[in-house]
Amino acid sequence: MHETLVIAAVLVLTAGLGIGLAAVTTGWLIPGRGRAKVVRPRVWGYGTLIGQAGIGTFLFVGPLSGPSMEHVPYAMAGMVVFALGLYVQRLATKTSF
Repeated sequence: MHETLVIAAVLVLTAGLGIGLAAVTTGWLIPGRGRAKVVRPRVWGYGTLIGQAGIGTFLFVGPLSGPSMEHVPYAMAGMVVFALGLYVQRLATKTSF
């Protein structure tokens, strides 16, 4: 079961990195309802990349590394970085900083 979760996490993180890189380099966003709200796709892409780094840190240092409590501060720092990525994505939906 653990290997399956690791593979799923890697696939989701890889997809997020690909979407973030596409937004940063080309300004392309995946089609969907929220696409019309994003006025700065490159900023949104940077937010996605920051969020992927945070959630990857959380997952692989925290829950997927085992029950050790010594990594909890690092995992929580990953969650803070993820929240920062969400904030940057939110900035991409506004018309001015």
